[in-house]
Amino acid sequence: MREESSAAADEHPPLSPRNADGAIDDAFLAQVQHAVAASNGEHLRRLIRGLHEADLGDIIEALDSEQRPRLIELAGGEFDFTALTELDETVRVQILQALRPWTVAEGIRDLDSDDAVYILEDLDEDEKAAILQHIPAPERVALQRSLDYPEESAGRRMQTEFIAVPPFWTVGRTIDHMRETDDLPETFYEVFVVDPAYRLIGSVPLDRLLRTKRAVLLTSVKSDQRHIVKASEDQEEVARMFEHYNLVSAPVVDDAGRLVGVMTIDDVVDVIQEEADEDLRAMAGVGSDEELSDTVAYTARGRLPWLVVNLGTAFLAAFIIGLFSATIEKMVALA
Repeated sequence: MREESSAAADEHPPLSPRNADGAIDDAFLAQVQHAVAASNGEHLRRLIRGLHEADLGDIIEALDSEQRPRLIELAGGEFDFTALTELDETVRVQILQALRPWTVAEGIRDLDSDDAVYILEDLDEDEKAAILQHIPAPERVALQRSLDYPEESAGRRMQTEFIAVPPFWTVGRTIDHMRETDDLPETFYEVFVVDPAYRLIGSVPLDRLLRTKRAVLLTSVKSDQRHIVKASEDQEEVARMFEHYNLVSAPVVDDAGRLVGVMTIDDVVDVIQEEADEDLRAMAGVGSDEELSDTVAYTARGRLPWLVVNLGTAFLAAFIIGLFSATIEKMVALA
């Protein structure tokens, strides 16, 4: 039966995940649901292979709560855990709690540190510890250090993967180092120059690095860093700095001035979106941690105090108007 299903899938290539309106295509979603229900991992992996994490995140949210963790388990190594950063907090936490800690640990090991921290930060401490114990010590220490920074700080948002080299290196040696190193950051915009204590000396943008002759020392082409982010700095302040100075990245240092990470424009865009959502929710009297996926009971508990206050002010306004009803009637009569 499963072989027939796989053969049928080969004859009919997977549909596009989105329709002409940009929403998740119903036929594609139905194929995913059928593959999950039938535990057909081969067909499921074929369907989601190559999908962008935003598309995969929307597909997960469209599934029933029982099917979401099952999809991840069936997809195995084909599943991109970055897709979990696209989910509502409530949905993401429910999925993580349903998966085995080892599965989550294996999935986040290949992610950029900022994405891994974003996925883990909403879990309880015991749940975080259960996942982190399955991660090798060097990576575990780096993640734990980021998780120890205050919420909504640059330390939580920063990416701990970056390229830092000593000041006596030449342009040629730096380029050779980047060509020969396997574990470079997935995306980076500059090379940082640091002293032996890892204190920041300056940086060299990639475009300048590639235009400079190989024999030139980095100290001759570096730029002095004027826009440095403190790891404890509020993420909203960092976003304002990026907006004001049109930055695409900025180094993050600890209290001792040591380079510990880098903030990039994609992180800042997420911060701007989150802060805008919080402001809109505050104007509507909605809790900052409320999500569309929350239950009706949870949403009602969060909004009940505001509804009671609004009802009370309405009764108060009606009472005051009642005190002056006679005066109002005379004014209407005179009009």
